[in-house]
Amino acid sequence: MGQIQYMDFLQADNEMNTFARETGGQAFFPRFDGEFPGIFQTVTQALRNQYSLAYQPSNQAKDGKFRKIKVELIDPSTGNALKITENGKPVKYSVVSKAGYTAPRDVE
Repeated sequence: MGQIQYMDFLQADNEMNTFARETGGQAFFPRFDGEFPGIFQTVTQALRNQYSLAYQPSNQAKDGKFRKIKVELIDPSTGNALKITENGKPVKYSVVSKAGYTAPRDVE
């Protein structure tokens, strides 16, 4: 198992948080069984309200560098952050996405 067997709980939690953040996901750390229904509901909601976006970067260099990306919801008529309302009340939303990607390298 290598170094994984020497990892303590705090290190494991940190690794899971890092992995989740880097992939645009979430990590859950329930302390007791009663937390599972809430976690399952959160996951269910996330799966029901997800979209896949694709784009072609303007920088086509195959240099293997990390490139940051930022995903925002913008109102096309104003150019400002999108405000969503339901029954006249603002709806709070969040965008969960990766922080960026690593460009491919040329194969030599």
